[in-house]
Amino acid sequence: MISLIKFIGGFEKWNELNEDCRMAVVKFLEYKDRCKLGICSKRDYETVKSTPLDVYKISIYDNEKYHYSFREEDFDNVVVEVQLHHDFNSGKRFELIFSQLGEDTQIQWYQYIPKQRPKNRSLVLKSCNYYEEAVKFAEKWMKKCNFELKDIKIEMKNYPMDKSKIKSLPKCKCIRIGSDDVETFRWWLQKVPNQLKDVELVALDADREVFTIPSDLLNAPQIMQTSDFYFWCRAEFSDEQLLNLKASSLSFDCVNITDGGINEYIKRWINGKGVPKFKRALLWGNKARDYAELTRGLEYRQWDAAFEEEAAGFCGDFERVCGRGNCVQIYSKIDPYESLTLNVSSDCVAIYWTGHKHEYNGRTYSDYSIP
Repeated sequence: MISLIKFIGGFEKWNELNEDCRMAVVKFLEYKDRCKLGICSKRDYETVKSTPLDVYKISIYDNEKYHYSFREEDFDNVVVEVQLHHDFNSGKRFELIFSQLGEDTQIQWYQYIPKQRPKNRSLVLKSCNYYEEAVKFAEKWMKKCNFELKDIKIEMKNYPMDKSKIKSLPKCKCIRIGSDDVETFRWWLQKVPNQLKDVELVALDADREVFTIPSDLLNAPQIMQTSDFYFWCRAEFSDEQLLNLKASSLSFDCVNITDGGINEYIKRWINGKGVPKFKRALLWGNKARDYAELTRGLEYRQWDAAFEEEAAGFCGDFERVCGRGNCVQIYSKIDPYESLTLNVSSDCVAIYWTGHKHEYNGRTYSDYSIP
């Protein structure tokens, strides 16, 4: 606030500014300063009310039962987190816990006071359902920023989509949805832009070995065009869909991906036609894989003692971080100093870009690292 006052030369002529200028100034105010300004006059209140708040992320989840600082026993609740700044550690965030108290809704939170232990605070809303009130509160904060938050996390069994005020989330770049219902995934993906940075879909209580995201939903541009995605459930990607993905980092439980499809996915990378800036592909599943088919037509080097010595500790680091099955290094035909690691275990086919071209003192060599 102080730095802003210096920048604009003070508030002496504040009331002479037109509404667009006033709103432009309010955009730079911290949330507490906006609240203070909003009670100065009716006009200031309208200016603050009309200026979208910058909200980075909102999270809502109902699967966290343990809040021992509020109650010793587990209890049904919904947690709403509002993060105003992209840096989680900035302190510009708050968390409320909604739960049922008879016919009323209890809202609890921590009050942080410098040099003191956090204090539990609460209030009660009369004659209402905690689940609905939590969603209303979260969507109210979405409205404060014109639904232009950048990141959203929803892990709820029964999000009241029929009562939702959300029409679209036009600026959203990252989305994590937890549900046991495919249509819930579909509903949320339709609210966000086609081009996303990160998509995470999570099966909550459903059996991960059974619950499956169908192929038609996977065709959504929000999935096919995203930069990164991680699914904690089965996904019916076809080989064709796998080969057309734009993600540089991906993870899902396979249903229909064949050994030939994986082989072609690798071949595209070694021929310079893979996904730009590729990092990793984790293809989970207990299906027995044909190693000969996976590596058909590929130039590779087994991780033997000679390779481990040459890689100078990389193999040990890789095993600790990624696990180790049958590992080989597959070399690019465009640049032999660039290479992939193919790691095949009983439950996963993992592909990592680990070999990178480096030069030092006129010498060219491969440096290995985990992406």
